[in-house]
Amino acid sequence: MGLKDDVMEAAMKAMQNKKVQEVMSNEKVQKGMAEAIKKSYELKNSVDEAREDLARRLNLATSDDLRSMKRELDRLERQVSRLKEEQRRAEREESDQAQEGADEE
Repeated sequence: MGLKDDVMEAAMKAMQNKKVQEVMSNEKVQKGMAEAIKKSYELKNSVDEAREDLARRLNLATSDDLRSMKRELDRLERQVSRLKEEQRRAEREESDQAQEGADEE
């Protein structure tokens, strides 16, 4: 189990406690929690943007670039497989036609 799972499990266990339920039902606490969650997402986005900017400045591939390249590579591999199969079929047909021609002689 990862850290996120551990935290969620602990939070769910804590929410079963009456005192925790009372505290969490307080409107000020709810607003504070919502603000904390909002700020954590803003911080994550800010860090992600800074990381991507640094990667661009250093001419490094970002995770998005790598995902895009992986999708393109997968697409090209499927295309190569399809073309190889078409080539094998065409060669079999040629071989069959050549065999039929030899049988007729």
